[in-house]
Amino acid sequence: MSLQKKKRKKIQLAVFLSLSCLYMEIVFKLSVETLHTGSSFVFLTLFSLCAGLVASGIISLLPKRAVEILAPLYLGFLFLVFVVEFLVYRQFKVAYDLNTILNAATDALGGFGADIRRLIFCFDGISHILLLLLPLILWFVLRKKIIGQLPEKGIWQRRTGQAVYFSLAQLAGGTACYGVALFLILCCGLHKDIFTNQYNFESAVMQFGLGEGLCLDIRNLALSKTSAQVFESTEVEFAQGTAGTSSEGAAVRSKKETMPDGKTIVQAREAAGAQELVMLQEGTSLQSTKTAKEDESVIPVVYGQSVSSIDFSALAATGGDCADIDAYVSTLTPSSQNAYTGSFEGKNLILICAEAFSGFLIDPELTPTLYRLSTKGINFNDYYQQSIAGTTGGEYQLLFGLIPTSGGSSIKEITQSGTHTNMGALLNDKGYYGMAFHNSDYTYYDRHKTHIKLGYSGGYMGVGNGLEELISPKWPASDLELMQETLPMYIDKQPFNVYYMTVSGHSVYTFGNNAMSRENKDAVDAWCAKNNLSYTEPVRAYIAANLELEKAVAYLVETLEQKGIADDTVICIAPDHFPYGLDSDAALGKMPYLSELYGYPVNTYEERDRSRAIIWCGALEDNEPIVVDTPTSSVDILPTLCNLFGVEWDSRLYVGRDVLSDALPLVFFGNYDWKTDLGHYSSTNNIFTPTDENTVIPEDYVKQISSMVRNRMTFSKSVLSHDYYTHVYDAASVPE
Repeated sequence: MSLQKKKRKKIQLAVFLSLSCLYMEIVFKLSVETLHTGSSFVFLTLFSLCAGLVASGIISLLPKRAVEILAPLYLGFLFLVFVVEFLVYRQFKVAYDLNTILNAATDALGGFGADIRRLIFCFDGISHILLLLLPLILWFVLRKKIIGQLPEKGIWQRRTGQAVYFSLAQLAGGTACYGVALFLILCCGLHKDIFTNQYNFESAVMQFGLGEGLCLDIRNLALSKTSAQVFESTEVEFAQGTAGTSSEGAAVRSKKETMPDGKTIVQAREAAGAQELVMLQEGTSLQSTKTAKEDESVIPVVYGQSVSSIDFSALAATGGDCADIDAYVSTLTPSSQNAYTGSFEGKNLILICAEAFSGFLIDPELTPTLYRLSTKGINFNDYYQQSIAGTTGGEYQLLFGLIPTSGGSSIKEITQSGTHTNMGALLNDKGYYGMAFHNSDYTYYDRHKTHIKLGYSGGYMGVGNGLEELISPKWPASDLELMQETLPMYIDKQPFNVYYMTVSGHSVYTFGNNAMSRENKDAVDAWCAKNNLSYTEPVRAYIAANLELEKAVAYLVETLEQKGIADDTVICIAPDHFPYGLDSDAALGKMPYLSELYGYPVNTYEERDRSRAIIWCGALEDNEPIVVDTPTSSVDILPTLCNLFGVEWDSRLYVGRDVLSDALPLVFFGNYDWKTDLGHYSSTNNIFTPTDENTVIPEDYVKQISSMVRNRMTFSKSVLSHDYYTHVYDAASVPE
């Protein structure tokens, strides 16, 4: 056979592999996305051509026998990667990075095998698996035509110079494709931030394709362990709702005043043109409500700052791996203490991370206890639960006040050297008795290794190390049974500090496959009939499953009141993520059941992640509610609790804020979108939308807030990559 014919055969290998890569990328993209950009298809093509040409160039240098083995292995590997990510996206509605997938792979196979089988053995699963398998099938059908008459031996023997040059030309072609893509990204600015300083896995996958997204994820993992942390310098930073300036985290519009006799008032909300103010009397809990107009003679009160005694500038000057992080922290202005500082000091705490909980299911008739707690405590009216790494990511945000930049392994990494900054550890230092509970497999996400290090003195209990003897073997398990069986373990050991990771709200949301949905079906159906509501079955099943949480919280409150300790107990509830199990075949812009629950079309991360948090204490019910109308999120819960419980903490060591302080209200998402009280910014589209047409936006506002968001993401990464909290704790332990 002529050399020219051999060339044609080798060209077919390069073309086949390139087209296979592109085909799988397009199938995946069209399967998980509904909102596409033209540039993303350009990058899919370039990166797919690069992958196919490079793979072909390398393989064609090898003996024919090796080609026959490696080419299908390559296609099989691609098939496996795309199928896994497809199933992940179908289940969780987000793309999972390597850390999260590897961390949860064994647990998912063992604990949620039924869910995996359900995703696979349905028309949607089978059809997409077959579509992604097509290149491998075609390989075996067209194998002889693709590899042609390649030499039996490779580059080392019986290869002509022309054949070697041709293989090298394929490598050069792949490099050229990658170079063109880099030129478009770095020189033309197309999604440059995602590729560089605003990298996040999901955005990278959506804009560059799954293959390049994984390559960037590997690069990011490697650099996070070896590179120095780079923080941006921001000369001007903005405060909440004002064109004035201050240091990061400081707000000039604090709306605090002081009334005669040492009575401090703090604005909680504006209604009907009057300022409603919650009054604290020195040395007591919340007492009554007045307005500032009752007495115009006010004496200003100067509060201290939520700050530790550590001199971070001096610590940075000593050098070391954490010097850049110390230097960054030293530039931050701590948030101020306020009239609420220490209001819950000495009180009990029950912290609940509620599985797939949503504020949109709260109803005064259907969920009276949740409604009571959400309206008669601290009202979070603009709350968001960033969904980044599923349940374990939501736990991490609630427990540590940070973004889980290492995905599913974030809790593992931060607990390796113990914990120092979460409520378990902080209240343990004050002599609290503590326990942590989870009414599912106690080893899932390695909780048996991580949750014993959260600082709860009584340890951690789940199904498999004791709880299975106390609750019924249902799926999902009952949150009510969880509370009934565990509350006696600690209620007489005051002050207590307890953490629950619940499970009753878990998917699948059908009355046939969800024990909690079946349990509460009649109550939801009756409520729907009474109120003339025509919810679909998945939404009704979801609401029914979450009624078990309502019953659990009702039992808690009732028992605390019977014991006479409701006024001395704080209940805090926050979700782990949005109800991603509602829509099996969905993406942003195509979430019909979630949109039905929310009451509006879900097209953005902000719309998807909106929810509700609860901080309640019986003592708060004697006063007007504390209403927080500014944007808040899961990373704000821990700083707020630290302030309320009066523990020793440093507000500069958290990326969230005490929502009752003067700190800038800033919610930011894993893709670097953000929201403040002045508006919302989409990093993907580079569009800022003011809160309303009358909002005055300071100069360089978007630039400066975006820089703050990048710094906070970098800080979240630094805490894990450099074990920063241990570094700070060790510094604080050194005697002066």
